[in-house]
Amino acid sequence: MNNTETLHFKTHTLLKNLVGKDLINDDNIAIVELIKNSYDAESEKVDLIFSSFDEDGGVTNDSTILIADWGCGMDARDIREKWLNIAYSDKKNVGQQRGAYLAGNKGIGRFSCDRLGERLSMFTRKPDGEILHLDINWLDFEKEGDQDLTIQQIPVKLTGSSVKEVQKLTNRKMPRSGTILLIRNPRSSWSRKALLDLKSHLEKFINPNQLFQKKGFEINLIAEHFGKGDEGKDYHHRVNGLVKNLIFENLDFNSTYIQAEIDKGGKTVKTELYHDGQPVYRLVERNSDYPLLSDVKVVIYYLNPYKKAYFKRQTGIRSVDFGSIFLFLNGFRVEPYGERGDDWLGLDVRKTQGTTRYLSSRDLVGRIEVVGHEQAYKPISSREGLKNTREFDSLRKGFFLDVIRRLERFVVSGLDWDSIPRSLRSAIRDDEGMDWNNTQESYIESWDKKRERISLSIMSISSSNKSKMIRFWFNTELLEGLYEEKSEHVQQLVSSIEEYGEGKLDSGLVGNLKEIKNILAEKEHRLIEKQEEIVGLEKRTQVQEKQLLKLERQRDTYQAATHFLQSSSTLDEKRLLSFHHQISNDAITVNNWIARAIKLIQQGAAKGKVLGTLEKAVAKNRQIMTTAQIATKANFRLSIKHELFDIPSFIEQYVREISTEFTANGMRLRVKNAVNEAFELKAKRLDLSMLIDNVISNSYKAGARSVLVNLELSGKNQLKISFIDDGEGLSDAIANIQDCFNIGVTTTAGSGVGLYHVKEIVKGLGGSMRILDLKTLNKDKRGFEVRIIISR
Repeated sequence: MNNTETLHFKTHTLLKNLVGKDLINDDNIAIVELIKNSYDAESEKVDLIFSSFDEDGGVTNDSTILIADWGCGMDARDIREKWLNIAYSDKKNVGQQRGAYLAGNKGIGRFSCDRLGERLSMFTRKPDGEILHLDINWLDFEKEGDQDLTIQQIPVKLTGSSVKEVQKLTNRKMPRSGTILLIRNPRSSWSRKALLDLKSHLEKFINPNQLFQKKGFEINLIAEHFGKGDEGKDYHHRVNGLVKNLIFENLDFNSTYIQAEIDKGGKTVKTELYHDGQPVYRLVERNSDYPLLSDVKVVIYYLNPYKKAYFKRQTGIRSVDFGSIFLFLNGFRVEPYGERGDDWLGLDVRKTQGTTRYLSSRDLVGRIEVVGHEQAYKPISSREGLKNTREFDSLRKGFFLDVIRRLERFVVSGLDWDSIPRSLRSAIRDDEGMDWNNTQESYIESWDKKRERISLSIMSISSSNKSKMIRFWFNTELLEGLYEEKSEHVQQLVSSIEEYGEGKLDSGLVGNLKEIKNILAEKEHRLIEKQEEIVGLEKRTQVQEKQLLKLERQRDTYQAATHFLQSSSTLDEKRLLSFHHQISNDAITVNNWIARAIKLIQQGAAKGKVLGTLEKAVAKNRQIMTTAQIATKANFRLSIKHELFDIPSFIEQYVREISTEFTANGMRLRVKNAVNEAFELKAKRLDLSMLIDNVISNSYKAGARSVLVNLELSGKNQLKISFIDDGEGLSDAIANIQDCFNIGVTTTAGSGVGLYHVKEIVKGLGGSMRILDLKTLNKDKRGFEVRIIISR
């Protein structure tokens, strides 16, 4: 050929397939693309309706898919010069609208209709403008035999329409402005499973934060053939209704998560770490490592076994089936990033290289939010991912990895992977979902231990370069309780933080650090004083050790005399006073029985009844003699030595056999013993006897007619003893009821020694006690409750 010939590309009709059903090879992506167009048309909602499918979702002759919006609509010029102009899109030149980037910018979303069905009827109009009807039969373009048939040769009809015609064909009213796409002869069936899968795609379609919109955007999914099947089902198993994004908004306050963002100008990086809803640290740094990135945000949630079970309860699906780290570009999800099995960030490959150091996609849920133009983040025409631009590589292999490393340092160094007991692992794994608010979490290591490790390794966890740091804050509440045990380490931590300089520290943190330093300084001062006291004590101890050795050799021979001589100490003065008080109480009891005997004689009572009363007085008098003998004789310690015996059994027998006969003095005594096993403790039987006598005597003096002694276990190793009477209760002269334990304080006509003696006995047993005034708890009641807790 000698002459030059000018040639042109031909647009064969089958080009429609290349940019339509063959390019967009997923029904869900096709629907998402059409919904993006509705969003770009500034519609605040979209109806997605599947009609006339059979009960299993199969296609019938009347099956249709309808997508309707209330957007800006189109006129004839828009349809002719834009919509029918293949690959043309003016969106890439428009920029942001409504505070949001436009979702589509390739001009191929219209061919999603071809993917979904064989015919398209599009009704559209601008505000109060003419209703236009565009009718396309996609099968007209699918002619392979004619090589000269171009796409321009296939006619499509654009006609005017009316509200009545729209109502007849679509069974809905045409809005003042907007677009209705009626797709007929669907190419695929839509089963319940397929629609639930579509719903899952739509849930992840829009960024849950709605950061890129001034108004919300609603998607209403309607599938008539599954209306009855939805009855009684929860949101996650229901096809019909508004599509919601419930995942991320319910994780923030209960899980461990990190969020980091580069500002719109690309100047700073702000990082925040949270654990169980509590902030751990906040850090602002200069963005010197990612010059290509701006307006980027990363949010990553770490899911331990408990959080995975909660996730199942919250969402209805396992976290591993939900996906991992999703990518949102200009407010919209980019598929397939984050889907199960899509390791687009290399997390699982990385995990195999460092099992004990790295987190895998199974441990994480999160999102990366990017705002940017096509020059930086270019969608692949099939809508399945982005091209590998320099910005996209910097995002994946730089910024994201640095963020996840900080989270991993916290999880490894701070939480020790939130290890749980092996016995609970299978139960959690097999659980169908756990209630976040009503499930008790159990870990191998306590939160106090974790808090200590987090606090002492906070600098390595946050890992900030001094030259890049602009502002730093750390939750100093995590240091509470560490001052005494780890004061040296806390001091080192405070010093290392202060090295950054006050100008780089949050003002609140500066104040907290000063307070911590004051606490440490005061502790150091007290420590020096104690050390000086110790030196003096050591000198005195050396002298006293010699004296003590001599006394120990003489102990057996002079035990009684030694004890008698030591009785001048404060402790034994009180002990002797207690014995004196016991004897006084018993003497009063004797006096009462004698008085009753005299009264019986005066009344002419039978001789046997009088003698019985006098016998009780004689028996109590023997107890007085025994107590006096024990208190004064030389074998004092041997007579009241500690013995191992069953405390509840002793108390029950003593009240029934002894107190009823002597101390009660006409009161009704009852014992309720709910302890069905031996609760043995080393104690002095005499001390317990005196304790019981004193409490019951105190009730008698308060005018009580009955006393209930209640014995029960409040824990495996805790015994609760309650004395409950119906006496007069607390005197108005005593402001604080617990003052009744002080010596000399009384609510009766007594000496004020009894309850003090009881307190001393309980203290000797290593227990605790309190008094409850029953009328303050219930105005219809009267009396006291003396409650004693003893631990073994």
